[in-house]
Amino acid sequence: MEKKVALVLSLMLLMSMNSVLVSAEEAAPTVGQRVDTAMNDVTNFYNEHAGPAADTVSSTAKSVYNWFGDRAKEWGL
Repeated sequence: MEKKVALVLSLMLLMSMNSVLVSAEEAAPTVGQRVDTAMNDVTNFYNEHAGPAADTVSSTAKSVYNWFGDRAKEWGL
């Protein structure tokens, strides 16, 4: 159950990032703003649907968030 929730939420994060990237062409927000928006969407989903798997999923989300932050720093964004 926890792995399924983590997988679904990871996919949602990637889809949120993609939708934010598409809309970024118009407003051109920073990478940090894009990641924050995606993380807020995923966090809201956790709060509503994750249940007992929230700790595991939250840890996964933090890892993904940190990975994107590290890539942004490497790319100078």
